[in-house]
Amino acid sequence: MAAVAPAFANAQIDASDVKWDEEWDVLVVGSGFAGSAATCQALDEGAKTLMIDKMPVLGGNSAINGGAIAVVNSSFQKARGIEDSYELYMKDILKAGLNLNQTELIETIAKNGNDAYEWSLKKGVYYRDALGQFGGHSVPRTIWPEINSGGKITIPLQEYAMNHGATIRTRVILDDLIRDESGKIIGAKVRENYDFIFDPLKDEADNKSGTVKFYKINGGIVMATGGFSYDVKFRQTIDPTLTPDLDCTNHYGATAYALKMMMANGVATRDLEWIQLGPWGSPDEKGFGIAPVFAIPAFSYGVMVDARTGKRFINELADRKIRSDAILKIHKNPDGSLTHPIVICDSVGAQGTTKANVYRGIHKNVIKVFDTIKELAAHYDIPYEGLQKTIDDYTRYAHAGKDEEFNKPFFKFKGIVPDLTKPPFYAWRALPKVHHTMGGVKIDVEARVYDTNGAPIEGLFAAGEAVGGPHGASRLGSCAIPDCLVFGRIAGANAANLAKKERKC
Repeated sequence: MAAVAPAFANAQIDASDVKWDEEWDVLVVGSGFAGSAATCQALDEGAKTLMIDKMPVLGGNSAINGGAIAVVNSSFQKARGIEDSYELYMKDILKAGLNLNQTELIETIAKNGNDAYEWSLKKGVYYRDALGQFGGHSVPRTIWPEINSGGKITIPLQEYAMNHGATIRTRVILDDLIRDESGKIIGAKVRENYDFIFDPLKDEADNKSGTVKFYKINGGIVMATGGFSYDVKFRQTIDPTLTPDLDCTNHYGATAYALKMMMANGVATRDLEWIQLGPWGSPDEKGFGIAPVFAIPAFSYGVMVDARTGKRFINELADRKIRSDAILKIHKNPDGSLTHPIVICDSVGAQGTTKANVYRGIHKNVIKVFDTIKELAAHYDIPYEGLQKTIDDYTRYAHAGKDEEFNKPFFKFKGIVPDLTKPPFYAWRALPKVHHTMGGVKIDVEARVYDTNGAPIEGLFAAGEAVGGPHGASRLGSCAIPDCLVFGRIAGANAANLAKKERKC
Protein backbone atom coordinates (compact mmCIF):
# COMPACT_ATOMS: atom_id res chain seq x y z
CA MET A 1 0.00 0.00 0.00
CA ALA A 2 1.64 3.24 -1.10
CA ALA A 3 0.36 6.75 -1.46
CA VAL A 4 1.75 9.54 -3.58
CA ALA A 5 1.90 12.76 -1.59
CA PRO A 6 0.38 15.64 -3.58
CA ALA A 7 2.96 18.16 -4.78
CA PHE A 8 2.65 21.84 -3.95
CA ALA A 9 4.49 24.88 -5.23
CA ASN A 10 7.17 26.43 -3.00
CA ALA A 11 5.65 29.30 -1.03
CA GLN A 12 8.63 30.80 0.81
CA ILE A 13 8.66 34.52 1.58
CA ASP A 14 11.75 36.74 1.30
CA ALA A 15 12.39 37.80 4.90
CA SER A 16 14.11 41.02 3.79
CA ASP A 17 10.80 42.30 2.44
CA VAL A 18 8.85 41.66 5.65
CA LYS A 19 7.78 44.37 8.08
CA TRP A 20 7.11 42.66 11.40
CA ASP A 21 3.87 43.45 13.23
CA GLU A 22 4.70 41.57 16.44
CA GLU A 23 7.57 39.70 18.07
CA TRP A 24 7.38 36.48 20.12
CA ASP A 25 9.73 33.84 21.49
CA VAL A 26 7.46 30.90 20.69
CA LEU A 27 4.48 30.56 18.39
CA VAL A 28 2.26 27.52 18.97
CA VAL A 29 -0.16 26.75 16.14
CA GLY A 30 -3.13 24.72 17.36
CA SER A 31 -4.84 24.54 20.75
CA GLY A 32 -5.50 20.85 21.35
CA PHE A 33 -3.58 18.51 23.66
CA ALA A 34 -0.24 19.02 21.91
CA GLY A 35 -0.59 22.77 21.44
CA SER A 36 -1.80 23.38 24.98
CA ALA A 37 1.02 21.25 26.42
CA ALA A 38 3.59 23.05 24.27
CA THR A 39 2.29 26.43 25.38
CA CYS A 40 2.44 25.53 29.08
CA GLN A 41 5.93 24.11 28.75
CA ALA A 42 7.23 27.10 26.78
CA LEU A 43 5.90 29.39 29.49
CA ASP A 44 7.57 27.32 32.19
CA GLU A 45 10.83 27.83 30.28
CA GLY A 46 10.33 31.59 30.46
CA ALA A 47 9.36 32.17 26.83
CA LYS A 48 7.05 34.93 25.60
CA THR A 49 4.47 32.64 24.05
CA LEU A 50 1.56 33.05 21.64
CA MET A 51 -0.88 30.24 20.85
CA ILE A 52 -3.19 30.62 17.85
CA ASP A 53 -6.05 28.61 16.44
CA LYS A 54 -7.86 29.18 13.15
CA MET A 55 -11.21 28.17 14.64
CA PRO A 56 -13.46 30.48 16.71
CA VAL A 57 -13.20 28.14 19.71
CA LEU A 58 -10.22 26.42 21.31
CA GLY A 59 -9.41 22.74 21.56
CA GLY A 60 -9.87 21.27 18.09
CA ASN A 61 -10.40 17.51 18.06
CA SER A 62 -8.98 17.27 21.56
CA ALA A 63 -11.97 19.12 22.99
CA ILE A 64 -14.37 16.48 21.61
CA ASN A 65 -12.04 13.55 22.28
CA GLY A 66 -13.07 10.99 24.91
CA GLY A 67 -10.13 11.91 27.15
CA ALA A 68 -8.66 8.40 27.45
CA ILE A 69 -4.93 8.24 28.17
CA ALA A 70 -2.84 5.07 28.36
CA VAL A 71 0.39 5.22 30.35
CA VAL A 72 2.74 2.74 31.97
CA ASN A 73 3.18 2.35 35.76
CA SER A 74 0.56 4.88 36.75
CA SER A 75 -0.72 5.09 40.31
CA PHE A 76 -3.94 3.50 39.02
CA GLN A 77 -2.06 0.40 37.82
CA LYS A 78 -0.05 0.17 41.03
CA ALA A 79 -3.16 0.42 43.21
CA ARG A 80 -4.70 -2.51 41.33
CA GLY A 81 -1.60 -4.66 41.12
CA ILE A 82 -1.36 -4.46 37.33
CA GLU A 83 2.08 -5.40 36.02
CA ASP A 84 3.14 -3.46 32.95
CA SER A 85 6.33 -2.39 31.18
CA TYR A 86 7.59 0.04 28.58
CA GLU A 87 8.49 -2.92 26.40
CA LEU A 88 4.95 -4.36 26.51
CA TYR A 89 3.44 -0.93 25.79
CA MET A 90 5.70 -0.54 22.76
CA LYS A 91 4.96 -4.09 21.61
CA ASP A 92 1.21 -3.35 21.64
CA ILE A 93 1.66 -0.08 19.70
CA LEU A 94 3.93 -1.77 17.14
CA LYS A 95 1.46 -4.61 16.64
CA ALA A 96 -1.40 -2.21 15.95
CA GLY A 97 0.84 -0.13 13.68
CA LEU A 98 1.93 -3.20 11.67
CA ASN A 99 5.51 -2.45 12.76
CA LEU A 100 5.63 0.61 10.53
CA ASN A 101 6.06 2.91 13.53
CA GLN A 102 9.08 5.14 14.13
CA THR A 103 10.38 3.15 17.09
CA GLU A 104 12.33 5.89 18.85
CA LEU A 105 9.19 8.04 18.99
CA ILE A 106 7.05 5.38 20.67
CA GLU A 107 9.87 4.64 23.09
CA THR A 108 9.84 8.32 24.05
CA ILE A 109 6.06 8.18 24.59
CA ALA A 110 6.27 4.96 26.61
CA LYS A 111 8.98 6.22 28.94
CA ASN A 112 7.55 9.72 29.41
CA GLY A 113 3.79 9.10 29.36
CA ASN A 114 3.32 8.74 33.10
CA ASP A 115 5.44 11.84 33.72
CA ALA A 116 3.16 13.73 31.32
CA TYR A 117 0.10 12.48 33.21
CA GLU A 118 1.57 13.58 36.56
CA TRP A 119 2.60 16.91 34.99
CA SER A 120 -1.00 17.45 33.88
CA LEU A 121 -2.14 16.95 37.48
CA LYS A 122 0.07 19.86 38.51
CA LYS A 123 -1.54 21.95 35.77
CA GLY A 124 -5.00 21.39 37.21
CA VAL A 125 -6.33 18.28 35.43
CA TYR A 126 -8.38 15.88 37.60
CA TYR A 127 -8.77 12.17 36.86
CA ARG A 128 -11.40 9.76 38.14
CA ASP A 129 -10.48 6.55 39.93
CA ALA A 130 -10.90 4.11 37.04
CA LEU A 131 -8.68 1.91 34.93
CA GLY A 132 -9.67 0.37 31.61
CA GLN A 133 -8.30 -1.86 28.87
CA PHE A 134 -8.80 -0.63 25.33
CA GLY A 135 -8.72 -2.95 22.33
CA GLY A 136 -5.18 -3.97 21.39
CA HIS A 137 -3.69 -3.39 24.86
CA SER A 138 -2.28 -6.40 26.68
CA VAL A 139 -3.19 -5.07 30.14
CA PRO A 140 -5.44 -2.36 31.62
CA ARG A 141 -3.53 0.95 31.44
CA THR A 142 -6.10 3.53 30.32
CA ILE A 143 -7.34 6.31 32.62
CA TRP A 144 -9.76 9.21 32.14
CA PRO A 145 -10.28 12.75 33.41
CA GLU A 146 -13.22 13.37 35.73
CA ILE A 147 -15.63 12.92 32.81
CA ASN A 148 -14.94 11.30 29.45
CA SER A 149 -13.98 14.50 27.68
CA GLY A 150 -10.70 15.74 26.29
CA GLY A 151 -11.87 19.23 27.17
CA LYS A 152 -11.30 18.30 30.81
CA ILE A 153 -7.60 18.18 29.91
CA THR A 154 -7.26 21.01 27.38
CA ILE A 155 -9.24 23.59 29.37
CA PRO A 156 -7.14 23.33 32.57
CA LEU A 157 -3.96 23.52 30.48
CA GLN A 158 -5.25 26.60 28.67
CA GLU A 159 -6.30 28.20 31.94
CA TYR A 160 -2.83 27.56 33.34
CA ALA A 161 -1.30 29.12 30.23
CA MET A 162 -3.43 32.25 30.44
CA ASN A 163 -2.78 32.60 34.17
CA HIS A 164 0.98 32.41 33.55
CA GLY A 165 1.32 34.98 30.81
CA ALA A 166 0.42 33.30 27.53
CA THR A 167 -1.48 35.13 24.82
CA ILE A 168 -4.11 32.95 23.14
CA ARG A 169 -5.95 33.99 20.00
CA THR A 170 -8.69 32.30 18.00
CA ARG A 171 -9.56 32.95 14.35
CA VAL A 172 -5.89 33.25 13.35
CA ILE A 173 -4.69 31.03 10.52
CA LEU A 174 -1.05 30.36 9.66
CA ASP A 175 -0.45 30.92 5.94
CA ASP A 176 3.31 30.55 5.61
CA LEU A 177 6.68 30.16 7.28
CA ILE A 178 9.41 32.78 6.94
CA ARG A 179 13.12 31.87 6.93
CA ASP A 180 16.42 33.71 7.01
CA GLU A 181 19.30 33.11 4.56
CA SER A 182 20.42 30.01 6.48
CA GLY A 183 16.99 28.42 6.26
CA LYS A 184 16.12 28.95 9.93
CA ILE A 185 12.46 29.69 10.67
CA ILE A 186 12.31 33.26 11.94
CA GLY A 187 8.68 34.21 11.49
CA ALA A 188 5.18 33.49 10.31
CA LYS A 189 2.64 35.00 7.97
CA VAL A 190 -0.85 34.75 9.44
CA ARG A 191 -4.34 36.10 8.90
CA GLU A 192 -6.18 37.44 11.93
CA ASN A 193 -9.98 37.57 12.13
CA TYR A 194 -10.17 34.54 9.85
CA ASP A 195 -13.67 33.20 9.16
CA PHE A 196 -13.60 29.42 8.81
CA ILE A 197 -16.24 28.10 6.39
CA PHE A 198 -16.97 24.38 6.45
CA ASP A 199 -17.10 22.71 3.05
CA PRO A 200 -15.34 19.32 3.00
CA LEU A 201 -15.39 19.21 -0.81
CA LYS A 202 -13.61 22.55 -1.31
CA ASP A 203 -10.02 23.59 -0.78
CA GLU A 204 -9.63 25.78 2.31
CA ALA A 205 -7.03 27.82 0.38
CA ASP A 206 -9.94 29.41 -1.50
CA ASN A 207 -10.97 31.18 1.71
CA LYS A 208 -9.15 34.55 1.67
CA SER A 209 -10.80 36.08 4.75
CA GLY A 210 -8.85 37.87 7.49
CA THR A 211 -6.13 40.50 7.82
CA VAL A 212 -2.52 39.59 6.99
CA LYS A 213 0.02 40.02 9.81
CA PHE A 214 3.68 39.04 10.21
CA TYR A 215 4.98 37.63 13.49
CA LYS A 216 8.73 37.61 14.20
CA ILE A 217 9.69 34.47 16.13
CA ASN A 218 12.91 34.47 18.15
CA GLY A 219 12.77 30.83 19.22
CA GLY A 220 10.60 28.37 17.34
CA ILE A 221 7.22 27.59 15.87
CA VAL A 222 5.39 24.50 17.17
CA MET A 223 3.02 22.96 14.65
CA ALA A 224 0.24 21.29 16.63
CA THR A 225 -2.30 21.60 13.85
CA GLY A 226 -3.81 18.13 14.01
CA GLY A 227 -4.84 15.80 11.23
CA PHE A 228 -6.90 16.08 8.05
CA SER A 229 -9.73 13.58 8.51
CA TYR A 230 -12.45 16.07 7.53
CA ASP A 231 -10.61 17.26 4.41
CA VAL A 232 -12.51 14.97 2.05
CA LYS A 233 -10.85 16.33 -1.08
CA PHE A 234 -7.34 15.89 0.27
CA ARG A 235 -7.90 12.52 1.93
CA GLN A 236 -9.29 11.17 -1.36
CA THR A 237 -6.03 12.09 -3.08
CA ILE A 238 -4.45 9.83 -0.48
CA ASP A 239 -7.08 7.08 -0.35
CA PRO A 240 -9.87 7.22 -2.98
CA THR A 241 -11.95 4.68 -1.03
CA LEU A 242 -12.65 7.25 1.71
CA THR A 243 -15.60 8.72 -0.12
CA PRO A 244 -17.57 11.82 0.98
CA ASP A 245 -20.47 9.72 2.30
CA LEU A 246 -18.22 8.18 4.96
CA ASP A 247 -18.86 10.02 8.23
CA CYS A 248 -16.08 11.50 10.34
CA THR A 249 -15.61 11.86 14.10
CA ASN A 250 -13.47 15.00 13.83
CA HIS A 251 -14.29 18.67 14.22
CA TYR A 252 -14.91 20.56 10.98
CA GLY A 253 -11.55 22.32 11.10
CA ALA A 254 -9.56 19.10 10.71
CA THR A 255 -8.23 19.96 7.24
CA ALA A 256 -4.91 19.59 5.45
CA TYR A 257 -4.31 23.36 5.09
CA ALA A 258 -1.35 23.52 7.50
CA LEU A 259 0.08 20.23 6.23
CA LYS A 260 0.01 21.45 2.63
CA MET A 261 1.66 24.71 3.65
CA MET A 262 4.49 22.80 5.31
CA MET A 263 4.87 20.53 2.29
CA ALA A 264 5.16 23.65 0.13
CA ASN A 265 8.04 24.67 2.37
CA GLY A 266 9.94 21.46 1.76
CA VAL A 267 8.90 19.58 4.91
CA ALA A 268 9.20 15.79 4.80
CA THR A 269 6.14 13.64 5.45
CA ARG A 270 5.54 9.99 6.22
CA ASP A 271 2.65 7.51 6.49
CA LEU A 272 0.08 9.77 4.81
CA GLU A 273 -1.59 6.72 3.29
CA TRP A 274 -2.62 5.37 6.69
CA ILE A 275 -5.97 6.83 7.68
CA GLN A 276 -7.71 5.17 10.61
CA LEU A 277 -11.39 4.39 10.98
CA GLY A 278 -12.95 4.15 14.44
CA PRO A 279 -14.88 0.86 14.77
CA TRP A 280 -17.15 2.26 17.49
CA GLY A 281 -19.05 4.82 15.42
CA SER A 282 -22.81 4.54 15.04
CA PRO A 283 -24.96 5.27 11.97
CA ASP A 284 -27.60 6.62 14.36
CA GLU A 285 -25.68 9.82 15.13
CA LYS A 286 -23.38 12.24 13.33
CA GLY A 287 -19.76 12.89 14.19
CA PHE A 288 -18.04 11.51 17.28
CA GLY A 289 -21.23 11.17 19.32
CA ILE A 290 -21.88 9.05 22.40
CA ALA A 291 -21.36 5.55 20.95
CA PRO A 292 -17.53 5.66 21.24
CA VAL A 293 -17.82 6.45 24.95
CA PHE A 294 -20.28 3.62 25.60
CA ALA A 295 -18.13 1.34 23.42
CA ILE A 296 -15.48 1.18 26.14
CA PRO A 297 -17.49 -1.12 28.44
CA ALA A 298 -19.52 -2.63 25.61
CA PHE A 299 -16.47 -3.97 23.77
CA SER A 300 -14.68 -4.88 26.99
CA TYR A 301 -17.53 -6.75 28.67
CA GLY A 302 -19.85 -7.61 25.80
CA VAL A 303 -20.05 -8.93 22.26
CA MET A 304 -20.42 -7.60 18.72
CA VAL A 305 -22.52 -9.76 16.44
CA ASP A 306 -23.51 -9.94 12.79
CA ALA A 307 -27.20 -8.98 12.88
CA ARG A 308 -27.98 -11.45 10.09
CA THR A 309 -26.78 -14.46 12.09
CA GLY A 310 -26.39 -13.40 15.73
CA LYS A 311 -22.80 -14.69 15.66
CA ARG A 312 -19.62 -12.96 16.74
CA PHE A 313 -17.13 -12.31 13.94
CA ILE A 314 -14.14 -10.61 15.61
CA ASN A 315 -12.33 -10.19 18.92
CA GLU A 316 -14.12 -7.19 20.40
CA LEU A 317 -10.82 -6.00 21.92
CA ALA A 318 -8.74 -6.28 18.76
CA ASP A 319 -7.14 -3.04 17.61
CA ARG A 320 -9.13 -0.45 15.71
CA LYS A 321 -7.97 -1.37 12.23
CA ILE A 322 -8.72 -5.07 12.67
CA ARG A 323 -12.23 -4.35 13.98
CA SER A 324 -13.02 -1.69 11.37
CA ASP A 325 -11.82 -3.92 8.54
CA ALA A 326 -13.91 -6.80 9.90
CA ILE A 327 -17.07 -4.68 10.07
CA LEU A 328 -16.65 -3.28 6.56
CA LYS A 329 -15.97 -6.78 5.24
CA ILE A 330 -19.28 -8.23 6.45
CA HIS A 331 -21.83 -5.42 6.61
CA LYS A 332 -22.71 -5.07 2.91
CA ASN A 333 -25.52 -7.20 1.53
CA PRO A 334 -25.59 -8.60 -2.05
CA ASP A 335 -28.20 -5.99 -3.05
CA GLY A 336 -25.97 -3.14 -1.84
CA SER A 337 -27.90 -2.46 1.35
CA LEU A 338 -26.17 -2.43 4.74
CA THR A 339 -26.75 -4.50 7.85
CA HIS A 340 -24.94 -2.96 10.79
CA PRO A 341 -23.35 -5.15 13.48
CA ILE A 342 -24.89 -4.94 16.95
CA VAL A 343 -22.80 -4.41 20.09
CA ILE A 344 -24.35 -5.80 23.30
CA CYS A 345 -23.53 -5.74 27.00
CA ASP A 346 -25.52 -6.40 30.17
CA SER A 347 -26.20 -4.21 33.22
CA VAL A 348 -22.89 -5.10 34.87
CA GLY A 349 -20.88 -4.21 31.78
CA ALA A 350 -22.76 -0.92 31.42
CA GLN A 351 -21.36 0.16 34.78
CA GLY A 352 -17.98 0.45 33.07
CA THR A 353 -18.94 3.99 32.08
CA THR A 354 -20.79 6.70 33.96
CA LYS A 355 -24.57 6.70 34.38
CA ALA A 356 -24.60 10.06 32.62
CA ASN A 357 -23.06 8.52 29.50
CA VAL A 358 -25.63 5.73 29.49
CA TYR A 359 -28.50 8.18 29.90
CA ARG A 360 -27.11 10.41 27.14
CA GLY A 361 -26.93 7.47 24.76
CA ILE A 362 -30.48 6.39 25.53
CA HIS A 363 -31.78 9.96 25.28
CA LYS A 364 -30.11 10.40 21.89
CA ASN A 365 -31.76 7.15 20.73
CA VAL A 366 -28.38 5.59 19.98
CA ILE A 367 -28.33 3.08 22.84
CA LYS A 368 -31.36 0.80 23.24
CA VAL A 369 -32.34 -1.02 26.44
CA PHE A 370 -34.09 -4.40 26.62
CA ASP A 371 -35.33 -6.62 29.44
CA THR A 372 -34.54 -9.84 27.55
CA ILE A 373 -32.25 -11.04 24.79
CA LYS A 374 -35.34 -12.19 22.90
CA GLU A 375 -36.69 -8.61 22.84
CA LEU A 376 -33.29 -7.34 21.69
CA ALA A 377 -33.15 -9.90 18.89
CA ALA A 378 -36.64 -9.00 17.70
CA HIS A 379 -35.87 -5.27 17.67
CA TYR A 380 -32.78 -5.67 15.48
CA ASP A 381 -34.21 -8.58 13.45
CA ILE A 382 -31.47 -10.93 14.65
CA PRO A 383 -32.18 -14.70 14.55
CA TYR A 384 -32.94 -15.39 18.20
CA GLU A 385 -31.54 -18.92 18.31
CA GLY A 386 -28.21 -17.79 16.86
CA LEU A 387 -27.93 -14.84 19.23
CA GLN A 388 -28.89 -16.85 22.32
CA LYS A 389 -26.26 -19.47 21.47
CA THR A 390 -23.69 -16.69 21.17
CA ILE A 391 -24.71 -15.34 24.58
CA ASP A 392 -24.58 -18.80 26.15
CA ASP A 393 -21.16 -19.55 24.65
CA TYR A 394 -19.78 -16.17 25.70
CA THR A 395 -21.06 -16.67 29.27
CA ARG A 396 -19.29 -20.01 29.42
CA TYR A 397 -16.08 -18.48 28.05
CA ALA A 398 -16.24 -15.60 30.54
CA HIS A 399 -16.53 -17.88 33.55
CA ALA A 400 -13.79 -20.17 32.24
CA GLY A 401 -11.60 -17.15 31.52
CA LYS A 402 -10.89 -18.36 27.97
CA ASP A 403 -12.47 -17.21 24.71
CA GLU A 404 -12.51 -20.35 22.57
CA GLU A 405 -13.41 -18.46 19.40
CA PHE A 406 -11.35 -15.25 19.24
CA ASN A 407 -9.05 -15.37 22.27
CA LYS A 408 -10.45 -12.16 23.71
CA PRO A 409 -9.04 -11.37 27.17
CA PHE A 410 -11.48 -11.50 30.08
CA PHE A 411 -11.32 -9.58 33.33
CA LYS A 412 -13.75 -8.95 36.15
CA PHE A 413 -15.58 -5.71 36.86
CA LYS A 414 -15.58 -4.88 40.59
CA GLY A 415 -15.09 -8.56 41.35
CA ILE A 416 -17.99 -9.66 39.12
CA VAL A 417 -17.67 -11.62 35.87
CA PRO A 418 -19.59 -9.66 33.19
CA ASP A 419 -21.17 -12.63 31.45
CA LEU A 420 -24.16 -11.19 29.56
CA THR A 421 -26.72 -12.75 31.90
CA LYS A 422 -27.80 -9.78 34.01
CA PRO A 423 -30.58 -7.63 32.54
CA PRO A 424 -31.28 -5.09 31.35
CA PHE A 425 -29.30 -5.47 28.13
CA TYR A 426 -27.87 -2.51 26.25
CA ALA A 427 -27.20 -2.45 22.52
CA TRP A 428 -26.24 -0.13 19.65
CA ARG A 429 -25.51 -0.36 15.94
CA ALA A 430 -21.86 -0.04 14.88
CA LEU A 431 -20.36 1.59 11.79
CA PRO A 432 -16.72 2.72 11.38
CA LYS A 433 -16.04 6.43 10.82
CA VAL A 434 -12.94 8.27 9.66
CA HIS A 435 -11.18 9.08 12.90
CA HIS A 436 -7.43 9.66 12.81
CA THR A 437 -4.70 10.34 10.25
CA MET A 438 -1.50 8.52 11.13
CA GLY A 439 0.55 10.41 8.57
CA GLY A 440 2.07 13.86 8.90
CA VAL A 441 5.40 15.63 9.06
CA LYS A 442 8.56 13.79 10.01
CA ILE A 443 10.15 14.58 13.39
CA ASP A 444 12.82 13.21 15.72
CA VAL A 445 12.75 12.61 19.47
CA GLU A 446 13.42 16.33 20.02
CA ALA A 447 10.23 17.13 18.04
CA ARG A 448 12.34 18.81 15.33
CA VAL A 449 10.70 18.82 11.88
CA TYR A 450 12.77 17.43 8.98
CA ASP A 451 12.99 18.59 5.37
CA THR A 452 12.87 16.43 2.27
CA ASN A 453 16.69 16.32 2.21
CA GLY A 454 16.76 14.58 5.58
CA ALA A 455 17.91 17.52 7.69
CA PRO A 456 16.12 19.15 10.65
CA ILE A 457 14.65 22.59 9.97
CA GLU A 458 15.97 24.96 12.64
CA GLY A 459 13.16 26.66 14.50
CA LEU A 460 10.37 24.31 13.40
CA PHE A 461 8.85 21.73 15.73
CA ALA A 462 5.73 19.58 15.61
CA ALA A 463 3.65 17.38 17.91
CA GLY A 464 0.40 15.46 17.96
CA GLU A 465 -1.62 14.33 14.98
CA ALA A 466 0.29 16.73 12.71
CA VAL A 467 3.16 14.23 12.99
CA GLY A 468 3.67 10.96 11.15
CA GLY A 469 5.60 8.09 12.69
CA PRO A 470 4.44 7.22 16.21
CA HIS A 471 1.42 5.16 15.23
CA GLY A 472 2.41 3.42 11.99
CA ALA A 473 -0.54 1.94 10.11
CA SER A 474 -3.09 2.25 12.92
CA ARG A 475 -3.09 4.14 16.20
CA LEU A 476 -3.71 2.08 19.31
CA GLY A 477 -6.65 3.51 21.23
CA SER A 478 -5.90 5.92 24.12
CA CYS A 479 -2.30 6.44 22.94
CA ALA A 480 -2.94 9.78 21.20
CA ILE A 481 -3.08 11.90 24.36
CA PRO A 482 0.22 10.68 25.82
CA ASP A 483 1.76 11.22 22.37
CA CYS A 484 0.42 14.79 22.29
CA LEU A 485 1.38 15.66 25.85
CA VAL A 486 4.86 14.13 25.69
CA PHE A 487 5.89 15.66 22.37
CA GLY A 488 3.97 18.88 23.00
CA ARG A 489 6.11 19.41 26.09
CA ILE A 490 9.31 18.52 24.24
CA ALA A 491 8.46 20.86 21.35
CA GLY A 492 7.51 23.73 23.64
CA ALA A 493 10.69 23.39 25.69
CA ASN A 494 12.98 23.19 22.66
CA ALA A 495 11.30 26.12 20.92
CA ALA A 496 11.74 28.18 24.09
CA ASN A 497 15.38 27.11 24.45
CA LEU A 498 16.12 28.44 20.97
CA ALA A 499 14.89 31.85 22.10
CA LYS A 500 17.22 31.64 25.14
CA LYS A 501 20.15 30.95 22.81
CA GLU A 502 19.21 33.91 20.64
CA ARG A 503 19.22 36.21 23.66
CA LYS A 504 22.69 35.03 24.67
CA CYS A 505 24.13 35.75 21.22
